[in-house]
Amino acid sequence: MQSSRPDMSPLSVLGLSAAQEDLYRTLLRNSRCTLAELAALVSAPVERLREDVGRIAALGLVELRDDSVVALPPQKALTKLISDETRRLRTAGEQLDSLRGLVPSLTAEHLSSQAPEGQPVIGEIVSVDDVVDVIRSLAPNSSGDMLWMRPEQWRYPEGLAVDGWVKELMRAGLRSRAIYPAQVLEEAPEVVRERSAEGEHVRVLAHVPWRIGVLGDAAALLPQDLAVPRGPVLVVRQQAVIKVVRLLFETMWDKAMAVPGLDGQHGDGGTNDRQLLLDQLAGGAKDEQIARALGLGLRTVRRRVAEVLDELGAESRFQAGAEAVRRGWL
Repeated sequence: MQSSRPDMSPLSVLGLSAAQEDLYRTLLRNSRCTLAELAALVSAPVERLREDVGRIAALGLVELRDDSVVALPPQKALTKLISDETRRLRTAGEQLDSLRGLVPSLTAEHLSSQAPEGQPVIGEIVSVDDVVDVIRSLAPNSSGDMLWMRPEQWRYPEGLAVDGWVKELMRAGLRSRAIYPAQVLEEAPEVVRERSAEGEHVRVLAHVPWRIGVLGDAAALLPQDLAVPRGPVLVVRQQAVIKVVRLLFETMWDKAMAVPGLDGQHGDGGTNDRQLLLDQLAGGAKDEQIARALGLGLRTVRRRVAEVLDELGAESRFQAGAEAVRRGWL
């Protein structure tokens, strides 16, 4: 195939010019001629031919033997050159692909240098042992409720220390609200009773996913690692973050239920009692566990379970749970 450019040689991929290709073709037809004979054939000075023949010889297409130029078999010589060039191009292609893959990360680094600098969020990470000191220092100067989500803090010494200081703050006039998992009513009912006796508003959920605290408008307390129940605490004083955490608490508070006998609620068989009973049933609690959780007698629990089944038109606790979900009670 002829090149579309008149000055472009098919052998240009090897670095030969069109004139050098013509010279090579002449050598193929006149192998073993001397440089002087070659100069006469192509009407060119010997010195210029010496340079061009040297270039062709460097590619392994011809050999200089004394003063003669010997053309090597093209099939062997060019096949080797083609193989060498193919490997070189493949390597170059791989290098270009690697370079192409760097473009996104290099672009990101360039953009990061042009991004506007922001201000750091106000806050710090404190050890779990220092949480009480943080509450002691921040809460008295805040305005607004203290809010707590307490998955299992009654199990740990620092949780009991927080209880003591929160009671002191409530005696000083601060308002506190707390959400516990229903299991606290089995494991440590005295914890919620004591805080409720000091004026804390308490509600329960089947499951409380994280420990969080909001000290009015002063700070939000968050676990540094959500999966660690008693690791370091992130104390954030940025107002936007405090508002988001407060919104999360209020959402959970709306879903939670008051505990009969606490927070001005009594076990009168009303809606709160029914929902708390369903919550316990959905968690697979037995009648004895429900009796302890609700502070009721075993006979009363069995009667109320029967009443709920009848109200839902269910023949089993499983059917009752499914129907309660369908009605939006759970």
